[in-house]
Amino acid sequence: MIFAKPALKTAALLLAAMPVTAAMAQSAPAARPARPAAAKPAVPRPAAPKPAAKPAPKPVAAPAPVVPAGPPAWTVTTDETRGVVQIIADAKGGTAHFSGGCSRAASTPGMVGALTNYHGDGLRTDGEIEHVAFYARGADWQDAFSVRLRYSAANHAWLFDRPLAPVFLNSFSRGATLAVVNSRNQEVFAFDLTGSTPAVRAMRTVCGIPTPAQ
Repeated sequence: MIFAKPALKTAALLLAAMPVTAAMAQSAPAARPARPAAAKPAVPRPAAPKPAAKPAPKPVAAPAPVVPAGPPAWTVTTDETRGVVQIIADAKGGTAHFSGGCSRAASTPGMVGALTNYHGDGLRTDGEIEHVAFYARGADWQDAFSVRLRYSAANHAWLFDRPLAPVFLNSFSRGATLAVVNSRNQEVFAFDLTGSTPAVRAMRTVCGIPTPAQ
């Protein structure tokens, strides 16, 4: 079909007059916006290990104070030429005094003695023999020995009626206290036995007092 020139001009004018929106309507549809990618869950970081607690230092006990040993309660005098040993001591609190010892010339081996400077009423003073007990005591033990005392008014002293047997020296040397208990079971006074071990050693060596088996 052959158009006349006026018709071509008219068609060109119509195409030029078409709105831009119509042309855009014929274009391809717009692409949908992409969905944002889901966020990955955060992976928790492992907690840093806590430093190990240092053990508390062990308490150090303070050293016990050093207590100097006191002087011996028993004084020993020896005469090896004559074979005689004398031992003396004061009772606790100064309530009495003991003087005794041994002699190599004695017919009966053992320790003799006398108690003086006692002014109480715990011992008999009528000249009759009184049976008292000597208790040698340690931390968890005690040994009892019967002793016969006779009062001498001239010397104001209570004398041993006979020597104490050699077995007495075993307890005397290792005890801590020597208590004198009267016939009424009353403790009259007591002696500290500090220094009794060298006293017994001297009596056994100089006087020849035997050491009985324990």
